[in-house]
Amino acid sequence: MAQRVERRKIVLGITGSIAAYKSAELARLFVSRGYPVKVAMTEAAREFISALTLEAITGNPVSTDFWSESAASGIGHIELADWADAVVVAPASADFIAKYRAGFAENQLLALLLATRAPVILAPAMNVNMYEHQRTQENLRELKERGVQIVDPEEGVLACGWNGRGRMASPWEVFYNVRRGLSEQDYAGKKVLITTGPTREAIDPVRFISNRSSGKMGVALAREAFRRGADVTLIHGQVPVKVPSAVRCLEVTSAEDMYQQVMRETYESELQPDIVIMAAAVADYRPKDVSHSKIKKLDESLSLALVRNKDILKELGARRADNPRPVLVGFAVETGEIDELIEEAREKLQRKNADMIVGNFAADAFDLDTNRVWLVDKHGKQSEVATTFKSRVANKILDRIRKL
Repeated sequence: MAQRVERRKIVLGITGSIAAYKSAELARLFVSRGYPVKVAMTEAAREFISALTLEAITGNPVSTDFWSESAASGIGHIELADWADAVVVAPASADFIAKYRAGFAENQLLALLLATRAPVILAPAMNVNMYEHQRTQENLRELKERGVQIVDPEEGVLACGWNGRGRMASPWEVFYNVRRGLSEQDYAGKKVLITTGPTREAIDPVRFISNRSSGKMGVALAREAFRRGADVTLIHGQVPVKVPSAVRCLEVTSAEDMYQQVMRETYESELQPDIVIMAAAVADYRPKDVSHSKIKKLDESLSLALVRNKDILKELGARRADNPRPVLVGFAVETGEIDELIEEAREKLQRKNADMIVGNFAADAFDLDTNRVWLVDKHGKQSEVATTFKSRVANKILDRIRKL
């Protein structure tokens, strides 16, 4: 299923909160990713951050009140409402949220929200007691029921000195949620389990066997599946992972750890997946014996006896048998020629009872932000995705999975 072109025009609303400093970073993030941004600020917001700062970042005039020159003779809020593909209010103060729920239009940002038909995303920021107050929670619940997307605040030390929930979500978290709000939700209602990163097979307490996998391909798949509406669980090795907070992350170390976690999530969890994507670089072998103390350096050579690890994808395929669910997708990484890679992918399809194998070369994938892959599915269809960013490769993989 081909995706629609992602809508990108963002109106960024800023209200009176110390978290307004994060709005500059959020605006910069949108602009750096190619999103046109226009800013509307309340009078209180200008006490925390200047319009000039936002104008410099976005390259557009900032709307500060009904009567500013940028407000187009008093109807600028209508023009902004019509222009926007999404309206993002970050930070959204308790006062602003209450007035928005009640339908107030006392400033250009509130009036814009009444006039727009674009998706609205709010990122609340306030004192923990204000956030947890019954009225604030009622306001947020009603806005959610109306279709407003709420990016929940984080927990931590607040500017007021309290410690608790109320800190505005990070700019990256808001960005991910805005992208989801602007995207076709063709994976809505689908539960997707993804594995990524390397495993570590212990030799002794300080050494292990591993590989060069960065986990970036699996992380890209998790981000893009989330953007397209999926409920995502990511089982990952010990690599840095930056994904939306709604993505459920489970960290593992060894191949056995990953095997146990995948089997639990696939067959025992209430969130049994519709789709399993095995993008992890799981070690084929582990040391037969693990020393409980550090192995001392010797003058002579050291030999390690290795034994096979369980093949997770093969086990999933065997347990599934003729059942079409979950859809199983595996990866094959090689170092030879294209013909050899394609042949290995085809053999893996049969050997592991999978629905699709994504083939790639180590030199094209490891430690890079880009990848080049070949998609081979159970229907005999084969296609190449030329070298591009892993986020785009992830979407090509997700597009093909939809056809399966």
